[in-house]
Amino acid sequence: MTKLIAYTTTTLAFAGALLAAPNLSAQERCKMSWETPAADTNYTQQLSLDVGDIPGHQVRVFELHRVYRNDKPNCEGLKRTEGWTRGYSDYIDRNGRAWGYSVDTLQNGDKIYMEWTGSSQTTVTQDGSKEGHFEGTVRWTGGTGKYVGVRGLERDHTTFNLDKSLNEEKAEAEYWFEK
Repeated sequence: MTKLIAYTTTTLAFAGALLAAPNLSAQERCKMSWETPAADTNYTQQLSLDVGDIPGHQVRVFELHRVYRNDKPNCEGLKRTEGWTRGYSDYIDRNGRAWGYSVDTLQNGDKIYMEWTGSSQTTVTQDGSKEGHFEGTVRWTGGTGKYVGVRGLERDHTTFNLDKSLNEEKAEAEYWFEK
């Protein structure tokens, strides 16, 4: 009986230690947020085509380059240096869906790959130009170097004015590394 009690006590103590210990297989998550001003963003290419079914319906392909001049270090201590976004939009009077792909480069040369989707709403401003607001989600799908196994989710809010070639972004993200 004494051996049974000692065995049970040891087993319960071991089980309790396992429950109290941090879960070593849990993936640590890093949270970030940032703003990229219009001065650090440039549309390098755009092609818009009228669909022809109703007035104002266009499909568009574009390329956007961002420079991260004042980026904060991420959880690995690295800052982003630049980002390239290539995307598509299907707009009626600049309202509708947009989607595409992005690649961010970090100061050590590693890259993070992303796939994004969302929608835009556009209003006419006092000067007659059209200001748009994009709301979207981004899925981090991998990368190079340290970021081969990176996965993440990001929420973006972008204000844009295609007439003025303006684009500024506010974003927050959470990422982790798959093991």
